[in-house]
Amino acid sequence: MGNEYAVFDQNHPDLKRRAEYRSALEAWWNRLVVQASTWDLETVKHLIVLNAAGLAGMATIMAGSKGVTPGWVGPVALFGYGLGVVSAILNMHLAARSFDLMADEVKERIILTHDLQADLTHIFDPVKRGNRINIAGQCCGWISVILAITGTCILGYGIM
Repeated sequence: MGNEYAVFDQNHPDLKRRAEYRSALEAWWNRLVVQASTWDLETVKHLIVLNAAGLAGMATIMAGSKGVTPGWVGPVALFGYGLGVVSAILNMHLAARSFDLMADEVKERIILTHDLQADLTHIFDPVKRGNRINIAGQCCGWISVILAITGTCILGYGIM
């Protein structure tokens, strides 16, 4: 039997190992999908709520009769909270995109296990696709956190 028909040979010694690799890669792919949805639903929603609550609170205080002093506090805090919301939304988008790219790379590795001629030496290496996008998303998340803290400090300064 030639190599081109090896995939149909159920007794081929490499088939069991490749099936185990495929199973492990499928589990990895499933974890990436779960991580992406968990990130979107949990972490980012808290960043958006935190900044949106600060935005609403600052707008309410500015609309009130007492207001805040000095006059720059209100607009600066509003801008910071608003930019924090935008950063959190960008974080959500970038994180989802990076996890999609990682999952695509793992899916390609799963397909590779069906090819008996393919070299599987690096099949479990860390994924490379989506890493830079993920880092950019993390930076947006940290920017959102920093803006929320800064906005709250400015708000506290203005109402003291």
